[in-house]
Amino acid sequence: MTPTKTTDRLSDELGQSLIESGVLSPDWAPAFAAVPRSAFLPDLMWAHDMTTGRATPVDRLADEVAWMRIAYENVPLITQWDDGEHNDVRAGTLPTSSASMPSVVAGMLRDLDIADGMRVLEIGTGTGWNAGLLAWRLGGGRVFSVEVDAQVAAAARSALDRIGLRPTVECADGTRGYPPGAPYDRVIATAGVRSVPAAWIEQTVRHASRMKRVELPKEDRRMSKV
Repeated sequence: MTPTKTTDRLSDELGQSLIESGVLSPDWAPAFAAVPRSAFLPDLMWAHDMTTGRATPVDRLADEVAWMRIAYENVPLITQWDDGEHNDVRAGTLPTSSASMPSVVAGMLRDLDIADGMRVLEIGTGTGWNAGLLAWRLGGGRVFSVEVDAQVAAAARSALDRIGLRPTVECADGTRGYPPGAPYDRVIATAGVRSVPAAWIEQTVRHASRMKRVELPKEDRRMSKV
């Protein structure tokens, strides 16, 4: 079986399982089928066990089959340790970038309640998969994503470009929003914040919905505007 067919099959299986669990809404199913999670993951990543807290390395160069299987499991994946200073296959000290569980991504996008023509600001680009799903649904010109880490932003931008999706990805302080793309109909934050920055509210159109806090396990804690 070719890599493309394997990706398609695993992506379809993931989408079906998310639909069956009720977390993936029908309007998002085509985007999940068209935008593969694996396209946004590095060759070396760490699968995070939510029960034990253990991070297990998964190296594509060592075992591509296992890497591909983990890429489409419903688990969070650590993609960077210690702000990129850690280069060992063993787990680092502090995870500083990750790919959220697909069920978390699907649930947040469902709750975002978007419609055609809307403009969306994402805080925390990470791997770029979430921005890719939004861009596939709304068009790249209506999706703006801000990432504080230049290395992470560059990797996400490259991954998006490789599959033909071109939302705006900017390396900047997310607490300031992104004025050039404002006003936004929705803001979705995939990075933890202690309070809602005023800039997010100021850059959102007046009729947009209010902020809703989504409580999740600490390794996958997010806030979304719905």
